[in-house]
Amino acid sequence: MSRAKTNKARMIYLRTQLENLAKVDIKSQAPPLGLALDSEGRALVNFLGRDLAVDNKAVFARDGSPVPIDAQSVVAHYLASQGRADLTGEFVPIGRLTGIGVTSGSPSESLTKPLSNLIGPQYDLFAQAAPKIGGVHKGLSQAGAQAWDFGLPKLPARVEFFEADDEFEAEIKLLFDSTANRYVNYECLELYTMCIVVDLLMAAGLITDPDDCQNSFLS
Repeated sequence: MSRAKTNKARMIYLRTQLENLAKVDIKSQAPPLGLALDSEGRALVNFLGRDLAVDNKAVFARDGSPVPIDAQSVVAHYLASQGRADLTGEFVPIGRLTGIGVTSGSPSESLTKPLSNLIGPQYDLFAQAAPKIGGVHKGLSQAGAQAWDFGLPKLPARVEFFEADDEFEAEIKLLFDSTANRYVNYECLELYTMCIVVDLLMAAGLITDPDDCQNSFLS
């Protein structure tokens, strides 16, 4: 990992995204990214079950609740993105989005390990947790996994849950639309992955403090 490897680096990353956000024309930027505006010209974003509003100074929850720093970073980066592309519907591992021909085995793919380790073969538990953070069940993927979509309109993520059978253990993969790197950088996708993993585990009741999972990311 790069930006995600220390808490200090993650705070610096957020500060950079907020500096970029300060330069954005929110009113013209939000619609191409699939976002509505409120009466005050703020972009309205539902990110992993949180109803957020974004102006040139901050990303904040509409109900006043705290917003994790990584979620703020992802949403701010998204709002500042000048990327434009039609979704392909082809979901690929994060390693495929580096631009250097990596197809698997990216260190960032280990970010999903806390999810696999704690939920393991419990697909029913996963299926109960996913809708709580905005997950939408899309049926079976071409590979035969239970597919769930999450996240932002032009930057969707997909979790594929391969249930255990007589030959194979359960496996969980987190993928992004193949256009994801047109919108945000690789570091942002790392943080996006971490957000999904932590929020799913909290929604499943398997952790109560994000740091329980965060420590494993940063170790």
